[in-house]
Amino acid sequence: MELQQLQYFMVAAQYEHITKAANSLKIAQPALSQSIKRLEKELNVKLFERKKGGIVLTNAGKIFAEEVKPIIKTIDNLPKKLSDAEKKQKLTIHLNVLAASILVTNCIISYKAKHPEINFEFVQSPNAVDYDLCITASLSKSGVYSDQMTLEEKFFLAVPASSKYADYTEIELSEVSGEGFIMMADTRPIRHICDQFCMEAGFTPNIIFESMNFESVRSLISAGLGVGFWPEYSWESAEPSKNVVLLPIKGQDCKRNIVISYGEQADTNAVIKDFYEFLISFAMECRDRHNRSRETTAI
Repeated sequence: MELQQLQYFMVAAQYEHITKAANSLKIAQPALSQSIKRLEKELNVKLFERKKGGIVLTNAGKIFAEEVKPIIKTIDNLPKKLSDAEKKQKLTIHLNVLAASILVTNCIISYKAKHPEINFEFVQSPNAVDYDLCITASLSKSGVYSDQMTLEEKFFLAVPASSKYADYTEIELSEVSGEGFIMMADTRPIRHICDQFCMEAGFTPNIIFESMNFESVRSLISAGLGVGFWPEYSWESAEPSKNVVLLPIKGQDCKRNIVISYGEQADTNAVIKDFYEFLISFAMECRDRHNRSRETTAI
């Protein structure tokens, strides 16, 4: 059974006249008749009966027509579906977000407001390879490659406003080596970076709570349950509450690089390249806004 046979059959059923159907299909009448006969032979049923002035569907023909109709409709719509899918794919940016997820989310919201036709799909997997842009983090001293853009970010130590450290102007990490730490989960690059800060200060942090959600970390520190690390600007939407004090860390270079890596398509796909540049600009604006805010507060 061939697609062409099904198409010929449906046109014949529509016109109920072999000559008119053949003219519509722009084929010879015998060619159409032979196609229908081969189909009937293959199905072992009669699909049409002759009547005065034309043909009509048999009961079997009516059942067959009902079954074939959605198949033909699907095939007829297939070119548009494929075209729409290809267009959507070109307007979809695939992200692997392993760090600065709040910053990236806010960036997407801002970008979508200007470009509503752009779609985003993202995963959070260190093993993912099929993405257009990957946002992760590394220690500030780590190497940088040609296919990456890095934005440096320092860390504060977040302490409860009720703690004995709240009146400090700065702090060494070794001073809080005996405190309970509230950290991001160890599946995130930020956790390994913060662990490294503690190791450089000569101790392993006593982690009393860990979470995938930065808001949980913030809330527990605010509740006076422990201390933790607070990135300078990538938690841009989450300014510390009055119950949290952010202390500069002295004696160590507690910084990380937010690393934006891109694939080959970033240079050839205008949509990916535009968002890549927008993301970098957005992050820099967040950093500069944060710095201005802290300078104003200091004054």
